[in-house]
Amino acid sequence: MERYELVRRSVLVDGMSLREASREFAVNRRTAKKMAQSPLPPGYRMEKPRAKPKPGGFLPVIEEILADKLKEYPGKQRLTALKVYERLRDDHGYTGGYCQVRRTIKALRERSREAFIPLEDLPGEAQADFGESVVEIAGQRMTGHGFFCLLPQSDVWFKQVYPRENLESFLDGHEKAFKFFGMVPKRMLYDNAGYAVKPQGKPLVGRDRELTQGFSELKCAFLFEAEFAAPRKGNEKGSVERRVGTLRSRLMTPVPKADSWEDLNEHLLAEALKNKEAKAEAFAKDAAAMLPLVDYEPCRLVSAKPDKLGLVQFENCFYSVPAYGPTTVLVKATPFEIRILSSNQTIAVHKRIFEKGRISTDLSHYIDVLEHKPRAVRTATPVLQAGLPDVFELYRRKVYDNTGVGDRKFVAILRLSLDLGKEQLAAALKTALASGALDPSDVRLLVLKQTEAPPVSLCMAWKSPTNQEPPKVERPPLSDYTMLLAVCS
Repeated sequence: MERYELVRRSVLVDGMSLREASREFAVNRRTAKKMAQSPLPPGYRMEKPRAKPKPGGFLPVIEEILADKLKEYPGKQRLTALKVYERLRDDHGYTGGYCQVRRTIKALRERSREAFIPLEDLPGEAQADFGESVVEIAGQRMTGHGFFCLLPQSDVWFKQVYPRENLESFLDGHEKAFKFFGMVPKRMLYDNAGYAVKPQGKPLVGRDRELTQGFSELKCAFLFEAEFAAPRKGNEKGSVERRVGTLRSRLMTPVPKADSWEDLNEHLLAEALKNKEAKAEAFAKDAAAMLPLVDYEPCRLVSAKPDKLGLVQFENCFYSVPAYGPTTVLVKATPFEIRILSSNQTIAVHKRIFEKGRISTDLSHYIDVLEHKPRAVRTATPVLQAGLPDVFELYRRKVYDNTGVGDRKFVAILRLSLDLGKEQLAAALKTALASGALDPSDVRLLVLKQTEAPPVSLCMAWKSPTNQEPPKVERPPLSDYTMLLAVCS
């Protein structure tokens, strides 16, 4: 670089000729001329691309192979330059080297590389997505599915975690997110999940989507616009994709521990409120462009028929209904609860279960049947799932006589537990077992005695009239009563 500068200075400043500069600095005269013309060393420059006679004739074949890669090489079974070289060599008689094919493919891929445009986040628009993370609920580790809704303009977010990623969680997440914002975004951006978009039996193309019934009802209630990203184009909703990852690292690491899903979601809600308060000014711009909130509680509705055991099947789990109830019911499913309705009346409420084949029963649904079939009481699922105190089993064993009479007594005790409460009845059973009063009617009297309030006196405080002395009552001696007894005898 120093010699380059001396040559330029000598020629351009000191007036030295190119011949003299060439001789003085021992460089070729043409080189000295180039130094004088260029402010900095230009480096090596090709006037035209180097000829590639070997792969050049096979360029259309290479382009055709690359165009068909999605069909012949799906997913991780990707097409490599070595595969292209082997096909050219074996099927098309290519005699060149592998490196030439690899450089040709690299140039073609760079030429067809996708270009992107910087975008602005508009107020009142949101993006939604699910993200998985490991959580610990009541001491048990499981996979939690977090529904995430983000307002990219203000970076205000809302997150709730559910046991399953399904339509119920999707709808419930929207309803809670809108309540958290206090408004409804006018436009929402999603990916193409099966609980929102009906599968068409073929790869999705274009932007038209056929929505599921539940999601259509949600849109109709809140009146927001829904738009879907193209398949395998997560960059179209890049804001929520990035935020899902960053918040998983910040809020779900290490593995969060909670006594219930409700406790975990309350913690996440508190974190979301802190973020919302910190970005109140930016959120005000979003709120000004959003839609008013409406009163709507989304759910999933499924028609079902109880079987002969009084059980309704929903997603491979079973829930009890009154044994002599209707023959057709409507299952109203939310992420954590199952309600069973008949004629718009709720006839059963269950905590939702997620393990396949499990049964959830209510003792009140089977008490009438147990009165007709008392011998089943020892192994009846509703009795075992009722969560009765141990004293109930002690009572059953005490009255059991292998004739059915003891079983009927225990069924009567079960009905009393529904009427009077199992905790109060348990205390009465302990007293009954200690005293030997085992008849259900005696146990019922014990419960009533424990729960009844002390009697209130009907006598009022008496005051004597003004200026009068109160009456004096003289008690006769007990000997007078003895004399009366003697006369009577």
